[in-house]
Amino acid sequence: MNINKPPIYPVEPWAITELSFNKEDNYRNETTFALSNGYIGTRGTYEEAYPFDIDTGLEGNFVNGFYESEEIRYGEANFGSPLHSQSLLNLPNMKETRVYVAGELFTMEEGETEGYSRKLYLKDGVLERKLIWTSPSGKKVQIVIKRLVSFEMKNIMAICYEVTPLNFSGEITFTSRLQADVENHTRKTNPIVDYGPFGRRLEPLRIVAEKNRLYYRGIAKGSGLILACGCSHKTTGGDGAVRISQEADELDAQMSLTVDGRQGEAVTLEKIICYATDLDMGPEQLDIFTEETLNLAERKGYAQLEKSQKEYLGRFWETADIQIRGKDSEALQQGIRFNLFHILQSAGRDGKTGMGAKGLSGEGYEGHYFWDTEMYVLPVFVYTEPDTAKKLLDYRYATLEQARQRARILGHEKGALFPWRTINGEEASTYYPLGTAQYHINADIAYALSLYLQVTGDVGYLKEKGAEILIETARVWADVGSFADCKGGRYCICSVTGPDEYNVLVDNNFYTNLMARENLRDAKGAVGYLASHDPECLDRLKRELDFSEDEMRLWQKIIDNMYFPYDESRQVYPLDDGFMMRKPWDESRIPEEKRAWLYENYHPLFIMRHRMSKQADAILGMYLHSHLFTQEELKRNYDFYQEVTLHHSSLSTCIFGIVACDIGYYDEAYTYFSQSARMDLDDYHNNFYAGIHAANMAGTWQAIVNGFAGVRCQHSRLRFCPSLPADWESYTFKIRYQGALLKATVSRGEAEFVLEEGEKITFYIGEKEIALEGRGGTHVEKI
Repeated sequence: MNINKPPIYPVEPWAITELSFNKEDNYRNETTFALSNGYIGTRGTYEEAYPFDIDTGLEGNFVNGFYESEEIRYGEANFGSPLHSQSLLNLPNMKETRVYVAGELFTMEEGETEGYSRKLYLKDGVLERKLIWTSPSGKKVQIVIKRLVSFEMKNIMAICYEVTPLNFSGEITFTSRLQADVENHTRKTNPIVDYGPFGRRLEPLRIVAEKNRLYYRGIAKGSGLILACGCSHKTTGGDGAVRISQEADELDAQMSLTVDGRQGEAVTLEKIICYATDLDMGPEQLDIFTEETLNLAERKGYAQLEKSQKEYLGRFWETADIQIRGKDSEALQQGIRFNLFHILQSAGRDGKTGMGAKGLSGEGYEGHYFWDTEMYVLPVFVYTEPDTAKKLLDYRYATLEQARQRARILGHEKGALFPWRTINGEEASTYYPLGTAQYHINADIAYALSLYLQVTGDVGYLKEKGAEILIETARVWADVGSFADCKGGRYCICSVTGPDEYNVLVDNNFYTNLMARENLRDAKGAVGYLASHDPECLDRLKRELDFSEDEMRLWQKIIDNMYFPYDESRQVYPLDDGFMMRKPWDESRIPEEKRAWLYENYHPLFIMRHRMSKQADAILGMYLHSHLFTQEELKRNYDFYQEVTLHHSSLSTCIFGIVACDIGYYDEAYTYFSQSARMDLDDYHNNFYAGIHAANMAGTWQAIVNGFAGVRCQHSRLRFCPSLPADWESYTFKIRYQGALLKATVSRGEAEFVLEEGEKITFYIGEKEIALEGRGGTHVEKI
């Protein structure tokens, strides 16, 4: 990972700007300028639809949860291996808009372009491109194109395309195209996948061009899911008379709108695009829903959609923004805001969809949802936008039945085992040592749920959904292990994979055992709470789940007797039982060009036999449950894992930085934070073209709030341990806690806390209890 790259884009507080059109940078920039709203995602491709090849561009339009399925081919299949794939499907493109200036086609590859900029306005959620173009014959126009994916209307994307003739009067023609002959770039974005989807996977059922509209309906060949989309067109300016021509064939449709433009006067096309699928409604409703939604959006118009977009983003930034002052603060500030913007727009908000590791910005990882959501992203929303956090938890609850079925396949007669990677709730990981064996996904979801309940105080959610998730995940932990005589009767969990994917199918992975124990503890606590506060709710769960409180006696026995590997000589918790027996890793033997891609260059057994770690594993568990460890324990383990961790995952450095803060290694913490803050914006891994690294993006926020400010919520107590990086003058952030909004500013020598919303808040600084009452209530603590 190259962490010494100069900034790719100019450093600005609230924008990302591209100052030139360069084909060699295009693929990466398509991810940078991707837009989404948690439902629709569109890559930052140009309206001109340049014919880039597979190595220089990917036209991408996606709907969260809409996938294609293929029969998975195995050389040697195991019982329980997933039989059908799930891949986020690239959908028909309706952004394409070609402009003819007095008969000459606008393209930045011909003629002369000046004053070019493409700017992503992070504060507004709008992408804008500006330029002046002179055609080969000398006609000059100013072009301004705005694009948004609406947070107000989840099915809507909107484009405002403005052309102003500067040295002539004449025809301006907009040709809008619906292009349905699309396919995924699987060979490029997911090269190790052999099952596809390859080729065009949507079969058209309807393509229509009529009045001012283009419509499409199609069915995915494998999954059978049905998509409908359409776009409307409205022009203003010129002499007011619009000449329209249209046509449709088997795989595309187009509409041309021609206006007589006048020198110095803008001609504008407003293009409203709608996507909908039968995941939300019956197939017979899709056409009328698309038409009615376009009608509503068209009545609002682009200006109103942009206004509501800015209002939504304004509310988000009012809480989520982190302001820093000091050395390198401008560049870091830009990186943090870029990261927060992308995770905001990537999260499913309907309770039916989750959030992919790449968001909706590209095809990487096939659009699958992983543990990244619960461990990295969801905590950010818990403290800043709890309604979104709840919707992401709703998705897990909605797929609980599939998780129960998966548990049965794995031999567990009770409980639920959530899939390692999925879209529809079923396991989609074809290589179980790096997939299904990561049982810790259950505890990760339980942890995120517990954090949500503690921070929000949402008892209703515990009763309605939360307790059921906690009970069903706990049941698997109570069945997967055994009390081993050879370990003094301690509870052992064998043949699992922890977060570190270089050490697979191990016995007693420290992270897994720790998280499993706390999952059991949280489940037991939830049952105890219901027994005291809502016995009727508990009786309902007992009936529905065939659950007996007798099960909790086993849970408590496991909690009391969970085994953890421990090395007496180093006084540390090794990754697993066999970790210290493995051959020490010799980095000098590995060519530099192969170091970050071990699985692509070495047999898995070669990797698994060495004592090294891909990413934060045990250290992650110690961060999440830091209250269970002494300062000395944290230091010894941190020092040990510093020696053996390669940080080959984007999920790693932010976690090490947080723990470094916990033990007072502030310089190391700052180094790790700096590596995380601009990882995607400056493309440290050279793979940003395939999509964002959502977990690291969220980890940047955690690195400040949970790292430098030391925020934890354990046993429903909000706690701070603030520190200030040596190069900073101050930083400010806000968090929500049990109905209150608290503003924290950490500066040299002191930390100030102000209650901005709510009547009262109680929190701790170290062991000191602080209570603020009334809006504006303030406490200043010397640090």
